[in-house]
Amino acid sequence: MYSFVAKQPILDAKMRTYAYELLFRQGLTNAFPNISSEKATMTLLEEQFLSQPIESLVGDKISFVNFPYSLIVEGLIDSLPPSKVVIEILEDASPNETLLNSVISLKERNFTIALDDFTMDQAWDRFLPYVDIIKFDWRLSSHEEISAYLDSHADQISHIKCLAEKIETREEFEKAKEMGFRLFQGYFFSKPEIVKHKTLSANQVVVTQLLTETIREDMDYEKIEKILSQDQSLAYKLLSYVNNVRYGTSDPITSFKHAVVFLGKENMRRFISLVYATCINEDKPSELSRMSLVRARFCELISIKRKNKVDQQDAFMCGLFSLLDAMMDRSFSEIISTMPIRESIKHALIEKKGELAFYIGLVLDYETMNWPRVKVRVQKLGIDEQEAIDTYLEATKWANTILSE
Repeated sequence: MYSFVAKQPILDAKMRTYAYELLFRQGLTNAFPNISSEKATMTLLEEQFLSQPIESLVGDKISFVNFPYSLIVEGLIDSLPPSKVVIEILEDASPNETLLNSVISLKERNFTIALDDFTMDQAWDRFLPYVDIIKFDWRLSSHEEISAYLDSHADQISHIKCLAEKIETREEFEKAKEMGFRLFQGYFFSKPEIVKHKTLSANQVVVTQLLTETIREDMDYEKIEKILSQDQSLAYKLLSYVNNVRYGTSDPITSFKHAVVFLGKENMRRFISLVYATCINEDKPSELSRMSLVRARFCELISIKRKNKVDQQDAFMCGLFSLLDAMMDRSFSEIISTMPIRESIKHALIEKKGELAFYIGLVLDYETMNWPRVKVRVQKLGIDEQEAIDTYLEATKWANTILSE
């Protein structure tokens, strides 16, 4: 599945990009869809901040995001990085005591606060000490009204950056600068650009969260159990899996916690890795799932034959992740740079260096039938050529068995 977001640059007086405003979209049509502002903001946060590094969208710039009243007072913002996002309070928010207390709390946590489409209502005056940016709509208020407000509140807003939005001509840009505005946004500079990203379905998000937790050195069993409870199909797979490996046991395992503890760290990691490989690319050919499993098992077996010169679990993970770029239509640096996996795996997949990268190179040469390169690689690994072929066939048989279950 894909996510869509429109980003519009916010510039300074020298027309340098200061930030981007992110606007939720449901497709390639550059207009706000017919959904609630709460739903739009929650979806945007999940798809652009929680499912992928925000840097892949805006680089090193900060992001302006619209927040309706309810999401501010309900504490949704707590999960966001203060250094990466500006909280835009929508113009229809009620400037009451509850909102004020929430804004003060956000400021104490170093969030940047902006008032969007500012109405210049005096009810907002008590908010001004905690506000960093005010956005004045150039089409909503006249120059005279804006100038009068700036003059009458000069002391109260001396610390605030004023942003002129909906600037559509050079003359309006120059006028805004003359009035003391420091930030600018509008069609004169750029229309919102729609960005299409491959994203994860709800099931894929849960599996990714689980994989992230199981990769950690110290797995938090209670957190894993909590994540498992979010997806019935995944929970069913786990219970089926764990009962299938309990050969000859008459007393079935029926709870998530019991299943996780019974499997132990390594087997739990193995189970989640297998589910991850088969669900992460729902709209891609199933052959990618099979190939990733073959690579995972092959790299693991090579590691064992190499007397564990690298950890066999790391070898398995490296092989499993080696097709993520094809599965998700994104680069390795985007996908795994922020994942809590060993540096040796990142080094192998992003920079293609190290022992693990050599294993991936061997399996790639085998897949492409580059037999001269296969011969050179197995010699360097100290493995017989026929032994390497048998290992690949064993890995293939194992992957086919897993996918047929």
